[in-house]
Amino acid sequence: MSDDKEELMTEDTTQDFPASKAAQALSDIEGYDESLTARVFGLNLMVFALAIAAIPISYTAADPWLSTLENGSLALSVLWFPWIAGAVAITAMLWSTHSITLGQDHTSLGGSSLGIGFTILFFAVTTGVSLILGSEASIYIVMGIAGGIFTAIIGVVYSLLHTARWMLTPMVLAGIAILLASIAIHQADVSVAGEGFSLGFIQGAAYFVTGWIIAYRG
Repeated sequence: MSDDKEELMTEDTTQDFPASKAAQALSDIEGYDESLTARVFGLNLMVFALAIAAIPISYTAADPWLSTLENGSLALSVLWFPWIAGAVAITAMLWSTHSITLGQDHTSLGGSSLGIGFTILFFAVTTGVSLILGSEASIYIVMGIAGGIFTAIIGVVYSLLHTARWMLTPMVLAGIAILLASIAIHQADVSVAGEGFSLGFIQGAAYFVTGWIIAYRG
């Protein structure tokens, strides 16, 4: 008797849930996936906005007195690390939550490999920009121009990985904005301290606004 009831319930459920509704349900699930990815990616950018802004500002503020200390140069060489380490830790948790929510393998090494690859690429781009600009350019200008180029590259790579065109345009525009601002500051008569504070604020603001736009789109 129970088997008959189960059969009847299955038939009724199938009849009440036609193929068009099933297709709509699958479409909604795909939309949820894309929306969640957009929100997580946007939050990642907003987290990194704080780190990106803090690094040049920290160096600008700390250099005058750290350079006079015995181990000041050592402290300056690792001053960037706490900011990046904190941002990486937070964003790693965000992507892990994203994977768990979508039922994916959050222990995969794919994300770590991508992060390492991006880190190597950033230093390569920075080295190239430094060689092109020469010794006259300050480290802040080099980091600013390299950051603009790198931002656009991130947009291209992630848009290909997630097949999301909505990610490409904001990131490329943010990269162009950072690049042009860095060139303008480089050509202007601005002190080294002014370059550090200006570029820190510009890059941080560009990342935060871009992250907010992408998260809001999600």
